[in-house]
Amino acid sequence: MRRGIVTSLMVVALAASAQGAGLSRPCFDFDTPVVEPLHPPIAMVPGRDNNVFGTYPSGVSWAATRARVTMPITALYAKVLDHRNHKDMTKTVLTTTDLPRPGYLHFQRVDVVVTVRALLFNVKLPWTEEWAFSLLEGTPEAPRRILASYQLADARTRHLKHQCGSYVLQALDAASADLSMYDEVIADHRSAEDTRNMQAGILSSIRGEEP
Repeated sequence: MRRGIVTSLMVVALAASAQGAGLSRPCFDFDTPVVEPLHPPIAMVPGRDNNVFGTYPSGVSWAATRARVTMPITALYAKVLDHRNHKDMTKTVLTTTDLPRPGYLHFQRVDVVVTVRALLFNVKLPWTEEWAFSLLEGTPEAPRRILASYQLADARTRHLKHQCGSYVLQALDAASADLSMYDEVIADHRSAEDTRNMQAGILSSIRGEEP
């Protein structure tokens, strides 16, 4: 009986967390076109992907990855625009809304609902992200460098307090591109290494590799 009461209290607490959370300050002001990443790209390492991760004194966990991908920048851009390549779709429901905004190639609002298992119950954790895509070099028809900037717009769960990042897409030649990823987050049970592993999963999805 006591165990059942404890389980019920845990589920109630998780459900109550969906009522909102105190977010840290935004990373970007999307009213002005964003033309610089949150963090400079790390070095490109010939022959392999490069990644680093850590935690700032403020408690923000971060990770950065840089890799060469064998596809034109236009194909890479299409992959990044499709947020199914960013999430674990076995437990995630996405709704992406395009919101045209001056100064951007694309501006998206992405509503995310992740289902997690809490003992004997499934709990849904919802939040909303905003993604802005800026053309830094080239033309919309023939881009050479694109910056994707995103941030947490609405967290309807206390488990996620801060999340934002920058992805830089750079054409190398007609058949390959340079992808630099930087993400930072404050979330329950989410380490800097977890964020590094998330980036590795995104990279595998973009490349079409088996998980």
